[in-house]
Amino acid sequence: MNLNPMERHRRHCRETRAQMSDYLDGELDPQPAHAVKRHVLWCPSCRRFLTNLNRTISGLHRLAEQPTPVDRPRT
Repeated sequence: MNLNPMERHRRHCRETRAQMSDYLDGELDPQPAHAVKRHVLWCPSCRRFLTNLNRTISGLHRLAEQPTPVDRPRT
């Protein structure tokens, strides 16, 4: 299957984005991690996606560290 350049790029972006969470968690082997890093260096769309995903995950981690409110008894 010989895809046109734009379709190849979109497919590569989908494959890269599917690995981004594992990449941020440090769960990828060196070769796939390097491929993600290399792709986001030249793809501004995936770079934004990775930045936003990283911010989202960081925000969720900060929320998990916050104490939860105690339910007040109803009067």
